[in-house]
Amino acid sequence: MCLWILTACLGLIPANPPNNNVIVVQGVPTPIIQPTTISTVSPTFLPTTGSLAIDPRLGSTPAPQSQSPPSAALQIPPITGYSGQIETFEVPVKFPREKRSTDSEKIHSIVKRQSCVCVTAGTCATNTNNINHGAGQIDVRIVGGGTGGIGGQCLPGQEYCCSGTTAQIACGTLQATPPLAVAPIAGQANFGEYPWQAMILSRQNEYLAGGVLVDQQHVLTVTHRLTTYIVAGTAPNIKVRLGEWDAAVITEPVPYQEYNVQRVFSHPSFNPSTLQYDITILRLATPVPFTPTLGAATTINRACLPPSAASTYVGQRCWVSGWGKNLFGSQGQYQQILKKVDVPIVPSATCQSQMQAARLGPSFVLDTTSFICAGGEANKDSCTGDGGSGLVCSVNGQWVVVGLVAWGLGCANTNVPAAYVNVAALLPWIQQQIATV
Repeated sequence: MCLWILTACLGLIPANPPNNNVIVVQGVPTPIIQPTTISTVSPTFLPTTGSLAIDPRLGSTPAPQSQSPPSAALQIPPITGYSGQIETFEVPVKFPREKRSTDSEKIHSIVKRQSCVCVTAGTCATNTNNINHGAGQIDVRIVGGGTGGIGGQCLPGQEYCCSGTTAQIACGTLQATPPLAVAPIAGQANFGEYPWQAMILSRQNEYLAGGVLVDQQHVLTVTHRLTTYIVAGTAPNIKVRLGEWDAAVITEPVPYQEYNVQRVFSHPSFNPSTLQYDITILRLATPVPFTPTLGAATTINRACLPPSAASTYVGQRCWVSGWGKNLFGSQGQYQQILKKVDVPIVPSATCQSQMQAARLGPSFVLDTTSFICAGGEANKDSCTGDGGSGLVCSVNGQWVVVGLVAWGLGCANTNVPAAYVNVAALLPWIQQQIATV
């Protein structure tokens, strides 16, 4: 206490520390305010005549009653394993203090002691040839001491590292995370299972969309959910939350992180009626660390991008995650805990014919540059509110983002797949924007 008083008197504690771009909230609940209204969207595809009632994944109603009666395939069954609704709290966010900076006029140096932490096995730079001698994983025959070092243990899949730097975590990989007190139920993602999953919020903590982190500073999402928030290539009223799992509480063992948005890139060919080219890239104001000893969170990592624009994933079973509704329409509820579902990638020709039969008619043509299709199985689908979340496929042990939730015809109907933004086909544009200074 005496040392603190002396330090305060000397003026070494700043009175007004600057805000950080990265906000790591520990012990303070932040509300997620879900949308309370559902818009009715009846977009029109360019190659057709008349109105085609596709359902953007932001909330809409089924086809108008004036159309022909829907087929049996368009009934609205529940989606397996979805339950709960987000609670809200009115508690302000506490920002961390800025560390004291050294005065350039004072000539002194501080020698930092060696830093030792638990990191993902195989990433410690001093552990050459990826040889693991059991550091941090064996039971040292000494009682007492600290945790995470001599006398303590690392989590399974981690090793004890005393290097100043370590290798970056590979894209599309998972890390060991602390266990939860209660195991997730069916349909819920495990804690840290989708580390690239982003939650896009307004400054008032209103939930806007999902997204996918693809490198240290860029998040992919859909344009149709953010058009009213984008102003001249910026989005001053939105933020990106990474590492979230249960949006209603702050009991997770690893806290989420929030980032400001520095710049926005939306595809110039975006069509709000048909949702063609429905892709936006958010550039974060601060890079996300992927090096364990430099502050990387075990619940945050980027997904891999497809290797080329010609990459195809037809026939694979892939996964989509999000906090979207468990039912289509007004009866559905947003989910407080991140959900997941596996869906098959459907050939474009099959998708087009099934959508024609379901609602869109014989004149409908699927734009294969803008969309890929997945799903078509009963009770398994992305749905309203999942827009912008990633469809990822496992390739050689790494998860690749192949699609972004865009639109569908209802939710979870047999032989009615959903449309996802075709990330591979739009890869050249994505890479061009990311390279823009």
